Amino acid sequence: MVDLVVRAANATTVVDAQRLVAEFRGFSGVRSAEIVSALTPVVGELDLLERLPVGPAQWGQELRVEFSAAPARTELLAAAAEIAAAADRALAQPCRAVPPPPMLGSPLAWAITTGARAMILTVDPARGWSALSDSFGTVLGYDRHRPPDYRIIDLIHPDDRPAAVGMFLTCCTGRHPAGTVDLRLCTANGHWRTIEVAARSFVDDAQVGAVVFFGIDVTRQRETERTVLVEQQRLARLVETMGDGLLLLDEQGRVGLANLAAHQLLDTGLAGPDTSRGQVTDDEQLDWAAVIGHTVDRLGADATRVERLREAFRARRAIVGEEMPFDDGRVLEIDLVPVAGPGESDSGTLVHIRDVTARVAVRRGLEERSRGLEERNQALIEATALNNEFVASVSHELRGPLSSVVAFAHLLGDATTGDLSEDQRTYLDVIDRNANRLLRLIEDLLLLSRLEARTLQLKPMPTRLPELLAVAVAERTPAALAAGLDLVLECAEGPELVCDDTRVHQVVDNLVSNAVKFTPSGGRVTVRAGPGDDGWTIAVVDSGVGIPAADLPRLFSAFFRGSNVAAAVGRQVMPGTGLGLVVSRAIVELHGGGISVASTEGVGTTVTLSLPSRPARNGG
Repeated sequence: MVDLVVRAANATTVVDAQRLVAEFRGFSGVRSAEIVSALTPVVGELDLLERLPVGPAQWGQELRVEFSAAPARTELLAAAAEIAAAADRALAQPCRAVPPPPMLGSPLAWAITTGARAMILTVDPARGWSALSDSFGTVLGYDRHRPPDYRIIDLIHPDDRPAAVGMFLTCCTGRHPAGTVDLRLCTANGHWRTIEVAARSFVDDAQVGAVVFFGIDVTRQRETERTVLVEQQRLARLVETMGDGLLLLDEQGRVGLANLAAHQLLDTGLAGPDTSRGQVTDDEQLDWAAVIGHTVDRLGADATRVERLREAFRARRAIVGEEMPFDDGRVLEIDLVPVAGPGESDSGTLVHIRDVTARVAVRRGLEERSRGLEERNQALIEATALNNEFVASVSHELRGPLSSVVAFAHLLGDATTGDLSEDQRTYLDVIDRNANRLLRLIEDLLLLSRLEARTLQLKPMPTRLPELLAVAVAERTPAALAAGLDLVLECAEGPELVCDDTRVHQVVDNLVSNAVKFTPSGGRVTVRAGPGDDGWTIAVVDSGVGIPAADLPRLFSAFFRGSNVAAAVGRQVMPGTGLGLVVSRAIVELHGGGISVASTEGVGTTVTLSLPSRPARNGG
């Protein structure tokens, strides 16, 4: 290893450095060692991998060494660093132009070389570079016999230098690089020409001892290719952005092209959010036979149209305007257009797909209009029945309290009764209870009417929600204590809430009142609140009778009452109007929030409402 380090210190050319790398690979403890592009994917164990830069950073080359174990890395790392330094020094040596040799091989070989269409350059790692063919001057404008005093790398575009250095490094190992590389070379008048370059290594040939580069000027060809590519991309974008679907089928019916609209119309699953730019890249992986089979299945029993399309495809016959109704209600119109290639050869079939659901709907307007009139008549009948039910329910709710008010008022006002007796006090309590019930009902009806008519205007103002909740809970605490319940408030601190505090108080009071009313003695009602990202969340949790699962879908229906509340509480409760939750939801939604109910019969109920920091709209 000491000898290797000494020779590395004395190495003068890249060939010397590459031979040292090859020798270093043979050391015990070294799995691999190679000068590669820094962009080459890293493989192996990272803890045992060493990456040592070689040459200027913009050339992007490094000596990559993988050791077999940590001790080997410790022992051999200095030698690897010395080899990398040798390669770095060799690359830093200026490779300047030198006059071409007077003769290379036989006169015939020399004549062929100098007159070759390809530019032929030799790079002697120890001497410099020479141009052997006259085309060097024809293409780039330099006199090869008096070449410019440039380094060869200076003639190459900066962006292309890593590829050129990579080819040179490969050749210095004695191997021939695979394939060709496009390099942009600067001409004598300062323009760039694109040269397709191949390289061959003769560094191990004693008579040559150089790397030979062969270059063909492909500037016009690449410009033409770029122009064609741009046109193809424009055409592809045009096809992709079309609203109609396009499929190109070959002679065997295989799909060779499908635009974004075709994927969407056929529900292939490849036209999701990632294809917003109109590019679908997984056509080759898609099982088009399965997609088309699924599409045919969705046509239901309408096999006649499908068979007609298949026959037209087999017979190379055009079909225009074939309507295909699908089971999801869509109607697609399909055209089959045979496509002829050069010399009238068969090049497949173009399938043009359009969604004509709306157009078909218009054409069937009279039938739909008649059906719509029948549906509206049925809706009117149902609305009339609902209205009658509403009027009957309201009449019943108003008649009972009013009758009690009138009857007991007469008794209370009877002059013969004198001072109020115990019975009279009872009558007075009944009057008060029913009058209040009537007042709540009327207020709810009026508020619901305003909400439905969108005439209720919110009066938002900054509100301390913890204080609002504390007041609402305090107002219901006496009723909770009388019912033998624990009523608890758990509220975190947070920012002010901009809301109509009167209406929010009304909602909270209604929810707490329901929870107290339908929770048996010994139970618990908890009001929880806390701020979130977009506002506040309030939850009223009780351990009450719960709500039957069958009743949950109807909770927010006007005048609906749970089927189990009458007997499950264990004490007499004043029946509600069935409007509380309806009014509460309308108020919350007017603030831009939401309300939800989760309940298990016999376990309890949780009503959760969310309020944004500011109302989404102000009523109306």
